[in-house]
Amino acid sequence: MKLRSTLLFIAAAFSFNAQAQWVADSVEMGASYANDVYYSVVTGNDYAKPADNWDLGFQMTQFAEAGGQLNASVRANHIKRDVQVYSLHRKASTSFGTLVPTDTLVTLSDQLVNTDTSWGSGAFYANKSSSLVDYGWGKYDMTSHNLLGDSLYLVKANGIFYQVWIQKYVSFPTNSPTIGYTFRYAKWDGTGDKTDSVKRVSPYTDRANVFYDLATGKIVDNEPARKDWDILFKQYQKDGQPGGQDPSKLQAYTGVLSNIRVEVAKVTGVDPDTMSASTYGSYSYSHLTNTIGDDWKVFSTSTFTYDLDTMTSYIVKPDTAYHKESYYHIQFTRFDGGFPPNTGKVVFRKRLLHTVSVNDVNGNKQANYSIYPNPARTNFNIMIDAQEAVENTRLVIVDMAGRTVHNTPVNLKKGVNAYSVNVSNYPVGTYIIKVSNGAWNISDRIVVQH
Repeated sequence: MKLRSTLLFIAAAFSFNAQAQWVADSVEMGASYANDVYYSVVTGNDYAKPADNWDLGFQMTQFAEAGGQLNASVRANHIKRDVQVYSLHRKASTSFGTLVPTDTLVTLSDQLVNTDTSWGSGAFYANKSSSLVDYGWGKYDMTSHNLLGDSLYLVKANGIFYQVWIQKYVSFPTNSPTIGYTFRYAKWDGTGDKTDSVKRVSPYTDRANVFYDLATGKIVDNEPARKDWDILFKQYQKDGQPGGQDPSKLQAYTGVLSNIRVEVAKVTGVDPDTMSASTYGSYSYSHLTNTIGDDWKVFSTSTFTYDLDTMTSYIVKPDTAYHKESYYHIQFTRFDGGFPPNTGKVVFRKRLLHTVSVNDVNGNKQANYSIYPNPARTNFNIMIDAQEAVENTRLVIVDMAGRTVHNTPVNLKKGVNAYSVNVSNYPVGTYIIKVSNGAWNISDRIVVQH
C-alpha cells in the first residue's frame, strides 16, 4: 500500500557522522591465557574472568530464544580444566553409583566436545539423535515442557573421574524462579554423591552461561551480563582435534567468539581503509559464534611472532535487544601470544558505522542506513539494511542550491544493500542524499571535503 507521506526519521539523521574514524583498543588475556576477556564493541569496556575455575557451563538464555531447540546446553571446560566428557550409554536411574574401575578406561577419540559454532551445542548435547525432542542429555516432555534426562556420563575434570546425571531442565513457565537445571554427580566410585541445581534467578537471569566447579560443588558466576559484551577473547577447542605435542589433550585455539544474537560478517581480500560500501553488500552476516575465530593471525616459525592478515576485517552487529542497531568495523593489528613474559595481548582498531532507523508513518521500521565516511573526499558509501525488498527506488544527490548532481535507479533486496558514490569531482560543500520509492524516503546530508 502506498503511504500518504514520507517517512519519519530520527534527529540524528541530520547530524554528521564523525564517528566513522578508527579508534585503537586492546585486551589482555594474561600469561598462558589465564583469563577469558569479554568485550563490548559499543562501550569499549572489557571484563577479564578466570578461565580455569569451572568445569561445566549451563546455558541460561530463555528457552527457544537462541536458535530454537539449541538452548538447554551444558558445556565442558575442555581447554583450561582438561574436562573430558564420555557417554556411558546407560540409564542413570539404574546405573548411577555402580561404576567400576574399567568404566574409566576410556578412549580419547570417543570424547563428546563442545562446538565452537554455537553456544547451544555443548558436549552433553553431542550425542543427540535425529529426533527433534532429543537434546543429547535429555528429551523434551510435551506435557510438562521440561527436558528430562536419564543418560549417565563419565566426566574427567582436573584428573578426577566423576559420574554425572543431568536430571532435568525446567523451562516453563517463562521467568519462573524454578527455571533451570537439576543434576546429580559423584566420583566414579560413588563417593561425594551430591544433587545440586542451577536456576535462572538473579543475578543469572541476564547471563548467557552460568558455570559450576565439580570439586567444590559451587556455582561460579564468571560472566558479565549479556548486555555488557559482544565478543569474547578466549582459548577453545575445535572439532575434537588432538593437542599436538600433548595427544592426551585437545588442541587449544586462541581466538574470538561472539555472543548470542550478535551478527558478524568476515570481509577478506579488501584493505579496510579503502573498503567501499559494495563490499558490505557482498558478504552475509552470521550468527555463528566463531565467525571471527582464530585465523586472523598466523605464527611465524622464522620470527617466532604472529603475522596478522592486513586484508581481513570484521563487521559486528551487536544484539539489538540491548543496543541500538549499529555496525562496528574491527581489524586486528597485533597479537603478542601468551607465552611468558607475553600477556596474551590483542591490539585492534574499530569504528562505528553509524546507522539510522527509518520508520513509516505508523512507526513501523522499514530499514536502517549508514552513510560514511562523512566528510567524504573521494567516495562515500551508503549501506541500507532493508526489512523487505523494494523495487523502483532512486538514489538522488542534490546540492544546497537545489541542483540534482546524481540520480540513479537502485533496487533494494531484503537485507544489506551497499552503494558507493564517487564525489571526487564534486565542489566542496554540503549535499543532500535522498533514497526514495513509493513506500518510504531517506534524506540525509553529506559533506564533501577534498
